[in-house]
Amino acid sequence: MIWQSVIGQERVKAQLLVLLKTGRLAHAYLFQGDDGVGKDAMAIQLAAAIHCRKGDFDPCGKCPSCLKLAGLQHPDVHLVFSLPVGKDEGKGDHPLEKLSGPEVDAIREQIRLKGVNPYHRISVPRATVIKVNSIRDIRRESVMSTMGSNRRVVIISRADEMNEQSSNALLKTLEEPATETLFILTSMFPERLLPTIRSRCHSVQFDPLGPAEIAGRLVSDGLANETDARLVAHLAMGSFRRASELLGEDMAEERQQALEFVRLMMGNSFSPLMKRIDELSAQKDRELVVRFLNLIALWFRDTLVHSKGGEILNVDQSESIKRFVDRFPAVNYPDILGRLDGAVSLVRRNGYIPLVLVRLSIELKRSILLTTA
Repeated sequence: MIWQSVIGQERVKAQLLVLLKTGRLAHAYLFQGDDGVGKDAMAIQLAAAIHCRKGDFDPCGKCPSCLKLAGLQHPDVHLVFSLPVGKDEGKGDHPLEKLSGPEVDAIREQIRLKGVNPYHRISVPRATVIKVNSIRDIRRESVMSTMGSNRRVVIISRADEMNEQSSNALLKTLEEPATETLFILTSMFPERLLPTIRSRCHSVQFDPLGPAEIAGRLVSDGLANETDARLVAHLAMGSFRRASELLGEDMAEERQQALEFVRLMMGNSFSPLMKRIDELSAQKDRELVVRFLNLIALWFRDTLVHSKGGEILNVDQSESIKRFVDRFPAVNYPDILGRLDGAVSLVRRNGYIPLVLVRLSIELKRSILLTTA
């Protein structure tokens, strides 16, 4: 298997390999797709394939070029991302020149972490935009000769974070491309980029990762055992980064809370359910509500799997799952899971969370009880 550091995305790998082997790489690409699916990882791997001394487009990881890229220190590979603006920073200043020592150290640490794990999301305090000085710096670099015989690669991570100035500066560079430079923009929100920038890039769509792909990498990297890996992989919605972050949460407690919500929903008293809905609605992070709904969906998915004699994910809740299936043997699971999916969509589209949860609770209870009528 080629390019093993990138999880899945076999279609994209095959597409890029053909372009590499036939010498038909364009001068600019836009890698687009959800967060944590491997856009940056693929960009870094493509740069490694271009520069590896072995020359067969499958980076060896041992030659001087590969070793430099492992730390993102290769002179002909540049990673651009949002940075804080320095005090009295002016036109033409190097993007790090006016930053404090601790800020520069923090940025270098983020680059190191990205080299170790290409799925790492770079996070720098006070960094909200890709600065125009960062784009001007790579523009200056792009007209210079490379250190070796291969192309310079510029990776602009989360390119939608460019402001108007940096966008216009990049557009000028793309309009007058240097033959030795390959630009790779990555973005979860390509619609936020200037249409003129998008039109000058070849778009490559990245797919959500499958649960088996995510779980397999979590286990092989020693990040989780098989049970935990399978659980978070189903909650990660196709994102390896999201799965990695979920491992750091108290998933057992959250899953228990999801089960308790189902019990309250099926109970005879509305007051305890409304109290729980109020608690959920008070959370400012909508993604936490989305995760809670996905945990409920996962529990119902397990009841469906158990009813068919399959292997469940919430193994520590097997007794409650069995009791539910015994009591409600004819549940319309497609309806249940469809309503949960609809609730997730409403929350993400800024729907009023208390109303979404109340309506969902009524609909789910009605759907379940109708099966016993």
